[in-house]
Amino acid sequence: MSAATKESAVCFDLRGRDLDQVFACQELSDTALTAAYRVSARFDASFPGWQLYRRIAAGIGLFDRQLECCAVATARRLARSEKLNGRSYISGAIRQKSPWIAQAGRDALDFAIYGRYSASADERAKRFGIHRDTYRSVRNPIAAGLWIGVETFRSELHAEYLKVRRDEKRGS
Repeated sequence: MSAATKESAVCFDLRGRDLDQVFACQELSDTALTAAYRVSARFDASFPGWQLYRRIAAGIGLFDRQLECCAVATARRLARSEKLNGRSYISGAIRQKSPWIAQAGRDALDFAIYGRYSASADERAKRFGIHRDTYRSVRNPIAAGLWIGVETFRSELHAEYLKVRRDEKRGS
């Protein structure tokens, strides 16, 4: 068998099929689980890449509470952080109205999962009595970080899945 024929034989059953479909199944193959385990080990343990990816790809809500806790905790850490010049990222007086920070984290998670915010920054700012730019200054970086993180996880997962499949084909 020539090299070109071997290459087409390895990918033949994936032709016309999106790799996200492989991971969207309720029951995952050993190949998919191996790839997921390897990729998860490359990411920081505090980033819920696998949980977020499964929520998006398969619609599995099993990890929703964990994802919400992570997004809210990240928003709170960002709000308490300091800028390079030593000043607070969000002033203490505004931070005291903390329910808005948790909502900003939840809205950021909505963006990562659904590709849109559940409400505009103007609506949220009016509801919590803060300026819309303050609300955006927490919501938008968290949303971008989650979105970029899950896209990176997805890319790594797909590449690792193909590597594991290739190794399995060579081994058999």
